[in-house]
Amino acid sequence: MALVADNRTSKEIAGLLGISESAVNQRIELIRARLGGIPRGEMARLYRQEFAREQTIAATYPPTWKKIQVQSGAPASHSGVVEGPSGEATAQTQARLPGSGSQPSHSLLPGGLAWLDREEFSAAVLRTIMVAILVVAGMAAAATITSLLGFTGNG
Repeated sequence: MALVADNRTSKEIAGLLGISESAVNQRIELIRARLGGIPRGEMARLYRQEFAREQTIAATYPPTWKKIQVQSGAPASHSGVVEGPSGEATAQTQARLPGSGSQPSHSLLPGGLAWLDREEFSAAVLRTIMVAILVVAGMAAAATITSLLGFTGNG
């Protein structure tokens, strides 16, 4: 769109992007169709107008975030220290806080079984045993159904 707004021809755009002129025309027509079939010149004018508006907003409201630089070869004394949003280094209190990762912060289990969601060793062992029981029960059910239907391993 920037190249169209710069009044470049489809042939010039194709040469700059290393694609065919028909591919450029297809993309332009797709955009025009999404915008209600407006002419190419009107589409370019709208793009320039929107781009200028975004530049004005960006200049008026500069980003408030700071980039965090990760230093390679940091001394071992900095282990367990994390730089927070304020830029101050703080020590990590726990390796995993509830709701701090990509996992859901609430339990997906019903209220009476929520204790199974804990990260304690006993809960993990019990979960493993329950899964093993389900697998064995499933295999037994499959074997029973197979024998009732008369399927055998012998050809």
